[in-house]
Amino acid sequence: MGSGDNALNLIRLVLAVLVIVSHAFPVGGYGPDPAIGGLGLGSFAVGGFFAISGYLITQSRFRSDLKSYSIRRALRILPGYWACLFFTAVIASGLAGLVRGGWSAIEAAKFIGWNAVMVKAGGSDIGSTLAGLPYSGAWNGSLWTLRFEVLCYIVVGVALLVSFVRQQRAVFPAAFAGATAGSLAVHAADIGGIPADLALLVPFFLAGATIHAYADKIPCNNAMAFAACGALLVVLAVGQGKSLSALPVAYLLLWLGLVIPKPLAALCKTDDFSYGTYLYAFPMQQWLVIGGAAQFGPTAFIVFSILATAPFAVLSWFLVERPANNLFRPRRRPLYATAAASNNALSSNTAG
Repeated sequence: MGSGDNALNLIRLVLAVLVIVSHAFPVGGYGPDPAIGGLGLGSFAVGGFFAISGYLITQSRFRSDLKSYSIRRALRILPGYWACLFFTAVIASGLAGLVRGGWSAIEAAKFIGWNAVMVKAGGSDIGSTLAGLPYSGAWNGSLWTLRFEVLCYIVVGVALLVSFVRQQRAVFPAAFAGATAGSLAVHAADIGGIPADLALLVPFFLAGATIHAYADKIPCNNAMAFAACGALLVVLAVGQGKSLSALPVAYLLLWLGLVIPKPLAALCKTDDFSYGTYLYAFPMQQWLVIGGAAQFGPTAFIVFSILATAPFAVLSWFLVERPANNLFRPRRRPLYATAAASNNALSSNTAG
C-alpha cells in the first residue's frame, strides 16, 4: 500500500456516527441493533475503529520508544475519557435526577471512580435515574470498548520491546490467525462476557497491525478492494461476520483512507471529532429519550442524536483532546528498522 495523505479521521467520524445509529435502536426502544451475517452494525463500526487503531498504533510504536509511545497514547485517550465520565455522572445523570429523581452523589462518585481506572469501563446506571427507560442499565454504554483499546495499546507497546517481534513481521499474521481461531471457538460455544468481547475486537486490531507489518507488500488498488469486498460478502453470507470479517474490513477501510478525494479528507485533516462523538452520543441519546424524542420514530431519533452529540464532540476536541495532545510532541522518527516502520501505507493526522 502506497503512502500519502489519508482520510482516516473522516472514516472514524463516519464509524462513530454508525455507532449512534446502532445504539438508537435499543436506547430508543425500537428493537435490537441492525445486523447482517452475524455482524451487528455497532460491532462493524467498533471493529472498524479497532482495525484502524491496529494499523496506526502499531505504526506509532515502531516510530517511538516505549516512554514516548505510552505518554502519547495516554494523552490521546484518557483526558477526553475522564472529562466524559464527569459529564455523564455529574451533569447528564445529575440533571436527570432533578427531572426524574433517583440521583445519588455517592453513586455518581462510584461511577467515576470505577470507570476512571477502567476497572468497570462499560458504563452503568447511576442511582435510579434511568428507571423505566427502554435501556435502563447504562448511562454510557459506549465506554466498554475503551479498556480493550487500552489493553491493545499495552500489548503492542510491550511486545515490541522483544527483538524477535520487531524483526519477524510474520508474528503479526500468526497472532491474527490465532485470534481468529479463538474467535471462532468462542462464538461457536456461545461464550459471553469478556471472552466474547475479546473475540470480537482483538481480530480487528490484529488485522490492522498485520496490514501495517506487510504494508510494503500489500497493493492498494481497486482490484484488491473488490476482492476484499467479495470476501466480506461471503463471510456475511455464511453467518461468520463476527469472526471472519476483520481482515477484509481492515483492508477496505485503509483503502478508503487513501482513495477518498482530498477535498473530503480535508474536512477532518487537522481536527478529529470521532472520539468525542463516540464518547458523548450515548448519554445524549438517553437524555433525548427522557425528553420524549423517541416518540418520533427511529429516523428522527437518529437525526436528533447526531445533532445533539455534535456540539459536545467539537467541544471535547477543542477544549480537552487537542490541548492534551499538544502537551507532548516528540520528534517522530523510525525507532526500529523494519519493513513496517520504513515503508508503511498510511500516516495518521492525529496519531491515531
